Amino acid sequence: MLLQTFYGIRSERQLMERIEFDLLFRWFVGLGVDDPAWDHSSFAKNRERLLEGEIAVKFLRAILAHHRVKRLFWGSVRVFV
Repeated sequence: MLLQTFYGIRSERQLMERIEFDLLFRWFVGLGVDDPAWDHSSFAKNRERLLEGEIAVKFLRAILAHHRVKRLFWGSVRVFV
C-alpha cells in the first residue's frame, strides 16, 4: 500500500501489474526476480485482513515514533494512534 500511495497507483490491479515488472517494487515487497506477483483480488482480501489486525497499528506506531517523523508534529498535536 505504501508503493501504491507513494507512486499514485490507483488500483490493486495496477499495483500488481507494476510489481510484476518493476524490480524496485519486487525488492520492496520481498519478491525475487522469478517469483510470481500476487493476484490483485487476493491482495485486496489480505489488505483488509491486515488492516483489521494489530500489525497495522504496530507499523504506524513505529513510524510515528521515529525521530524524523516526530519533528513533523509540533506543539501539542496528538496523533490518533
